[in-house]
Amino acid sequence: MDKGFWTIPVSGARHGMERYGVPRGGPMDQCRCVLANRLVGNDDGAAALEAVMVLPSLRFLDDRAFAVVGGRCDLRLIRDGRTVPVPLGQTVLARAGDELRGGPMGSGFRGYLAVSGGIRTASLRPRAVEAGERLALHPAARPVLRRMAWDPLPAPGGEAAVLRVTEGVHGARFSREGLAAFYGGPYRCTADSDRMGLRLSGPAVAFCPGSDGNILSEGMMPGDIQVASDGQPILMTADCQTVGGYAKIAHVIAADLPAAAQLRPGAAVRFRQVTMPEAQAAWRKLWYQMERCLL
Repeated sequence: MDKGFWTIPVSGARHGMERYGVPRGGPMDQCRCVLANRLVGNDDGAAALEAVMVLPSLRFLDDRAFAVVGGRCDLRLIRDGRTVPVPLGQTVLARAGDELRGGPMGSGFRGYLAVSGGIRTASLRPRAVEAGERLALHPAARPVLRRMAWDPLPAPGGEAAVLRVTEGVHGARFSREGLAAFYGGPYRCTADSDRMGLRLSGPAVAFCPGSDGNILSEGMMPGDIQVASDGQPILMTADCQTVGGYAKIAHVIAADLPAAAQLRPGAAVRFRQVTMPEAQAAWRKLWYQMERCLL
């Protein structure tokens, strides 16, 4: 196996362990990982490979179905010396000995490769796969061939991605000018972002007189946006710590976390506030579209 740039096995998010300091984990882009699993007949929470910037190359040791969803990439399947193009968002049947050749993503930041049966993994915290590593798989029945008729989650594009947010629990700690700066933006994702959080650089968010970014540590979850004392926001993501001590100005709605997961370093982003009912409706609409897009 050629590991690509950074590839890890991910499965469904953990719940109920936050009180022990264990983050939820799971895929950064939950929806695209779910779509890849559904294409090969797996449960939504089955373990798949999450690749950053470059999709890995691998050899199949037995007959399997696989699917790739996410960042755009020219994939090829090498079979008996012949090259077969691999479409994204579609079930593909591989034979024992076939080689899947990955490569750099032309758009998007993360791609998900699911294999029928799912990857065997007992690790609470995913680690990067190594070149030449053999991945054990669960048994799998031959799946029904499926494809995505359309992408319900187009990759962020244009001048700046727009992430919808609900009001943060510490909104009163920020001045009117600070809130205007936050919602005016734009911000850019910095290169030191990771699975714990996206660090953003842009207009400094000012606090009310006598306030700063420090609070008594309290619970956090993916989607929370903290503002440190320097006024720069940090968007918490899949592997974020379970408690934090910076004021939370907003929360990115669940329906837009997949878009956040596809932002590359240097990508521009703005925030738009919505109500809680609007956030809930967006989540229901997204999952409805995910059900309908697979044929």
